Amino acid sequence: MTERICFIVTAIGESGTETRDRADEVFSYLIAPVCEELGYKPVRVDQVDAVDNINETIINYLKTAPMVVADMTGHNPNAFYELGFRQAKELPLVPIIQAGNGLPFDVISQRTVFYNLSVGKIEQSKKDLKAKMKSFENFEMPENRAERDLTLEDLNDNLNKKLNKILNLLEKQQSYSPLVHTHDFETSHDGKVIITRTRKNRPLFP
Repeated sequence: MTERICFIVTAIGESGTETRDRADEVFSYLIAPVCEELGYKPVRVDQVDAVDNINETIINYLKTAPMVVADMTGHNPNAFYELGFRQAKELPLVPIIQAGNGLPFDVISQRTVFYNLSVGKIEQSKKDLKAKMKSFENFEMPENRAERDLTLEDLNDNLNKKLNKILNLLEKQQSYSPLVHTHDFETSHDGKVIITRTRKNRPLFP
């Protein structure tokens, strides 16, 4: 089964800085527990062992991850760029921001989770994040839709071949009904059998 990734967009900062400490706390105490409960693997770019360019890694996750949580605390320009990129792709995105931070006017329409890491409020913050992530549970990623459609086409093609093989066998044995003798079968996109063409000029219902 393919691993479900939740990519984390956030300002990370250098090790030992206040920015890094806050990012680690948000990851450990808020995002990771909710992801674990919902069956996602949380991924932050500084935790990824990759040989490609870091920007390429980020863009790839923004394009392909089933879920993205974007922390806009501190109004980091890179975080806003990544949030905007994901938003433009119209893929599942949950913006979050620390309570007390204001939202810029250009993202204020986004349904954002305001979180608080204090002992008395962290559980409510996790509930709010979980609810927002679960609102996307019926979303199907574009590549999955393409794979599903391809699978249906393959099934229909296989069914067509099997049905026509049966027709050929019946014709050879000379034990078939007028309907079977005079028509080929194919399947529609939803898998229903349909009659597509005649072999001889006989009426369908004599």
